[in-house]
Amino acid sequence: MGTKTISLEDSAYGKLKAAKRAGESFSDIIHRLLGSREPSLLEFTKLLDRKASEELVRTIARMREEDVALQRRRMTQVR
Repeated sequence: MGTKTISLEDSAYGKLKAAKRAGESFSDIIHRLLGSREPSLLEFTKLLDRKASEELVRTIARMREEDVALQRRRMTQVR
């Protein structure tokens, strides 16, 4: 998975941030709003009871944070 930096007007960023749900990344928001062929794991929370759903959301958020930290470590090693 690659990443891209984009520029947004403050008003567009505000709208995007307002659309953000708990545990969602900005990429998740864009996929949700514009459509995506790949379902997000967060969509499976609708199939679970509340406790299991909340645990899944926390796990996904933790995994995302760990992935970002790993990518940052790799970036500093390359430099």
